[in-house]
Amino acid sequence: MGYNMRSYQNILVGIDVHGQEWDKPFEQACVYAMNHDATLHIATVLNTKTYTTQERFDPKLKELKKHAYEMLEKYQQKAKDKGVSQVKTIFDTGSPKARITRHLAPQHDIDLIVVGANQANKAEKFILGSVADGIIREARCDVVTVK
Repeated sequence: MGYNMRSYQNILVGIDVHGQEWDKPFEQACVYAMNHDATLHIATVLNTKTYTTQERFDPKLKELKKHAYEMLEKYQQKAKDKGVSQVKTIFDTGSPKARITRHLAPQHDIDLIVVGANQANKAEKFILGSVADGIIREARCDVVTVK
């Protein structure tokens, strides 16, 4: 019996701007993109829900946005250096799990999402839920979780 491996055309990998290392999910997403000759979409969603209205105008938030764009450019270049031929970057704001599953994935015809399984502590998971868990539950496409 043969197994028909699904072909992917648009792969999304999420990158967190808050300093966590996302090299493993990124590396895996690059492998999938090269193996499937797919477009790699590198996305970061700045969670503005954690900021009050007043804080949204804070220079620190502007600096964080600047850092996010720089990080996206860095990862885009890394993907190209690895041999991924089609790479796009996406910057968005809001709840990461909601924006990725309800807006970005449908908008960009994403058929595979690669997420990192961060090591959130139990209190954080209870209060916020992990982004990866939310994406796994809500995504309408395949999801690969990388530790």
